[in-house]
Amino acid sequence: MTDNIISCADMILKTVDMTAFDKANEVSSVWRSVLLKIKSYEDNEENERHMPIGERLAGNTRVVDFKKGVLLIETDHSGWIQYLNIYQKFIINGLKRAIPNLEVKSFAYRMAGTQISLNDDYDEQYNQARQKMSHQLDEQDKKINEFYAQNPQKTSSSTESSPSNNLPPELRAKFDEMLKNMKD
Repeated sequence: MTDNIISCADMILKTVDMTAFDKANEVSSVWRSVLLKIKSYEDNEENERHMPIGERLAGNTRVVDFKKGVLLIETDHSGWIQYLNIYQKFIINGLKRAIPNLEVKSFAYRMAGTQISLNDDYDEQYNQARQKMSHQLDEQDKKINEFYAQNPQKTSSSTESSPSNNLPPELRAKFDEMLKNMKD
């Protein structure tokens, strides 16, 4: 009877596709060693004031996920993303040397503390953000229209305090002509 009882972890492992998980773990284990090989022109024995760039990258980034050739990397500051972009070819080549069957094509990034994953549907997120922005613009337009409805003396058509009234008559005539042509 005890042969039929398995742990919860074993049940989960049997149901989850472990190939992507195994790849991410394999890449994570190699990630640090590849980053430690990165040296900048400032990294030399004479300049011991700071850690080499590779050590700083390794300490501030980690591999979170790997799917369809995209490596999701988490970092604690956006500045590290710029360094990773600079050294992206070097890192990809280093990962491919350490894991020959790895097909890394590009990197995706997320900041520490966010829950973005490679499973998220980009189009869905884009449409949600677009709808939210459109709603905010509609609300702002509504407030502006309400303001001008309550304060008709402040509409843009009132020219009493307009700076264009201080213009010389010849220049004012040219601007009026340009405005008329734009309306036509």
